[in-house]
Amino acid sequence: MHSTPKGPASPTRRDALKLAKERNVRFVRLVFADIFGVSKNVSIPASELEAAFDGRVTFDGGSIDGFVRGEELDMVLRPDPSTFALYPWSTPESGEARLICDIAMSDGSPFEGCPRTTLRRAVEESQRALEGLQIGVEAEFYLFERDATEYGSTRTADVGSYFDFSANDRGEDARNAIVAALGTMGIRVASAHHEHGAGQHEIDFAPCDPLAAADNVLTLRTVAKHLAAGFGLDATFMPKPLADRAGSGMHVAFTLGDDADEETMLYVVGGLLAHAPAATAICNSTVNSYKRLVAAWDAPIYTVWSERSANALVRVPPAQRPRHIEMRSPDPACNPYLALAVLLGAATDGVRRATLPSASFSGSTYELNERERREAGIAVLPKSLRQAIVELDGDPVVRAALGDHLYHAFRDAKLAEYESYRRAVHPWEHRAYLRLY
Repeated sequence: MHSTPKGPASPTRRDALKLAKERNVRFVRLVFADIFGVSKNVSIPASELEAAFDGRVTFDGGSIDGFVRGEELDMVLRPDPSTFALYPWSTPESGEARLICDIAMSDGSPFEGCPRTTLRRAVEESQRALEGLQIGVEAEFYLFERDATEYGSTRTADVGSYFDFSANDRGEDARNAIVAALGTMGIRVASAHHEHGAGQHEIDFAPCDPLAAADNVLTLRTVAKHLAAGFGLDATFMPKPLADRAGSGMHVAFTLGDDADEETMLYVVGGLLAHAPAATAICNSTVNSYKRLVAAWDAPIYTVWSERSANALVRVPPAQRPRHIEMRSPDPACNPYLALAVLLGAATDGVRRATLPSASFSGSTYELNERERREAGIAVLPKSLRQAIVELDGDPVVRAALGDHLYHAFRDAKLAEYESYRRAVHPWEHRAYLRLY
């Protein structure tokens, strides 16, 4: 039977304190994610590390999107010692480390709006249905030329495509540096390569427990942006930075436990497909996300599964059946904790309800017509953030995976974001209408 190799033991509190002293760590960043998945941090001197582990480092939760509203409220940072790692730009003279934190209330109780705590809860609730589950993430991103303008540039010097290699490609050098840096932080990268678009790259993480998988995505976004700058590049995880090039996805691969069988696999697929429209609000959480989910560049747009179709929503590679299931709709701008929480909720619901999917699809989903979709019970993924929120509103399973606080906070914030976008006048409208009318 297949077994997953075990890595080195995770640091304990005692280990973290010892490592901080041995590596001359001067500052520790206590990192956490807001509801949008944006990395936040409080920096403390290493001398305050024990105080942090004791729950004595607080911050104003009223200043963080989606945490509390209209009031100042002290919240406690609860560092996870297993996430202790030195940043790769540390020097022997002055080390800088990080710890990823859960958020607690001032009385020590878990904060229901903490994305990491939400994923912890989803993992616990899925353990019986999905025993031994591990998650692998494939994250795509672009490396563009640095520009001093307010929003940066979308210029790239390379002209590569899938798996290309150029000895003079700064993007290639930057990606290699990112992979090496992640390795020094104890994060296992399975592979990395150039993607379809010029300037587009992909880094694939080895399967690990879901919480670590989400931590890896948060870490990648920080490390990639920091190190790319040293090569004169900007890293962006925006889902669709260019209309005429491939968008960036974040495929989520479920590796089921050793005892998984064909029936369990089908139930997981069934659950993912059934709840995909609602999960899209979380997995594709920006207005820009829906410019990727179109019939081009193998982006998924329908709720079908396949062994071979490049644009199916869920893919089960024949050589890895029944243990490997790939969800292909998420993008790298999502909150990884919330995205994995709702996907786990969907998969768990599929197993509990014995939800069977329709027959495996072959060919290009883009060739399906409306009658074929209707007869096969195939749904269309939302075409806008507004439509996705409507689907979220109607799906109690996905809402339960988020919890009441996060559901309402996320929904309100994203409806406001969509309304701001809807009211904005865009350059396309100037080109199309300004002189015509």
